[in-house]
Amino acid sequence: MKTVLVVDDDPSIRALIRLYLEGAGYGVREAGDGRQAMRLLADQPPDLVVLDIFMPEMDGLEVLQKLREQCRSCKVMAISGGSVKIGMDLLGHATIFGADAVLEKPFDAVTLLGKAADLIGGPEA
Repeated sequence: MKTVLVVDDDPSIRALIRLYLEGAGYGVREAGDGRQAMRLLADQPPDLVVLDIFMPEMDGLEVLQKLREQCRSCKVMAISGGSVKIGMDLLGHATIFGADAVLEKPFDAVTLLGKAADLIGGPEA
């Protein structure tokens, strides 16, 4: 089974993404911040990391930099809903830092699952 690590400081967003991914058959682990994500990545690298950009303590771009040092084979989908509000293209920055795909919040299950399948294949692939 393909596994996905969902990293977002908003528990409701993590729960929604978990619902979408588990409903499609993926295994899901969650982290509420970047530091927790780095611990989970060290324990068992997932096939895909769904990574929020705006987080306290250690933001998504910092996690992405460290992740690329530790797990070159991990696919990363950066997500954010705040870039437009602050007038910066942080999802564009995420691709420069090594994200394989980006997704702007809000998004639906079809879009999320389509990007996940593009990056790592189906849950059993």
